[in-house]
Amino acid sequence: MRHKKLIGLAAGLLLVIGGLSGCNSNKQSKGSNDNGSTVSKSSKTDMQNASSQSSSSDSSQAQSSSAQSDSTTSVGSSSTQATTGSRISNLNNQVINKIGNITLPSDDGLSSGSNNLNMRYNGTQSDYTIYYSVGNQALDLNASGVSNETPYATFQKKTYSSESAAASAVDYSQASTNKGLPKVKLSSKITGYENAGGGQRYIAWHEGRWSIAVHGSVVNNTNPKQTAIHAVNLFDHYMLPAPQKYGAIELNVHSSSDHTRDQSITWQDGLSVYTLKGVDIDTAVQMAASAK
Repeated sequence: MRHKKLIGLAAGLLLVIGGLSGCNSNKQSKGSNDNGSTVSKSSKTDMQNASSQSSSSDSSQAQSSSAQSDSTTSVGSSSTQATTGSRISNLNNQVINKIGNITLPSDDGLSSGSNNLNMRYNGTQSDYTIYYSVGNQALDLNASGVSNETPYATFQKKTYSSESAAASAVDYSQASTNKGLPKVKLSSKITGYENAGGGQRYIAWHEGRWSIAVHGSVVNNTNPKQTAIHAVNLFDHYMLPAPQKYGAIELNVHSSSDHTRDQSITWQDGLSVYTLKGVDIDTAVQMAASAK
């Protein structure tokens, strides 16, 4: 009996040991699954990081590509400006090499510049006239073909024997001539004066040493008021040369079919009188403002 009890106890111990061994085995198996799960999470995290890095890299490349594109656009734009601007600069240098250091407009006054800008001139350093035209192609300075083109603007210098003679050559209108005329508001700071007679209409005013007049016509149904307001805005935007004593601006309201070169800007500088004439008011103002 005692022997049988010992055998039973041994069997019980073996069962306990077996159960413990099974538990440890299960724990190891679960631990293996956890490790597998951890590896899986780690792999997912690595993929997310890789995706993030890839996205960041793509973004950086896109920004770099965009920057290169912007840079290319900027360079192209600058190149275009340099091309259109260098045409008048190149022709001006040729004129100066021919007759000496003189005052010339550095702006051709065209809305987008023109590579087909052509120029011809006559005269000397003290008295000269420059003719500006746009042809079917760019021609050399004073090329024979340029004389067949209709100038859209001219720039002239005349030298006088005295400053008083030069000042007298400017068609300056004294402010007193506007006394008693009806007033018209052209801006918050500028008041013009209306005059009419013989089918003609005028609005005149003064700014600094400049007398300014805009001419319209009853017959042609051209009212000078809107043109006068536009001119005031132009003068606010473009700084014209300062006359030594007198400057005169005479503008005309045109119909769309009128290409007369009668927009005139004249000013005195010492013994010299400069006159810029153009078909278009904006062009004339821009060119005169750039004269140096």
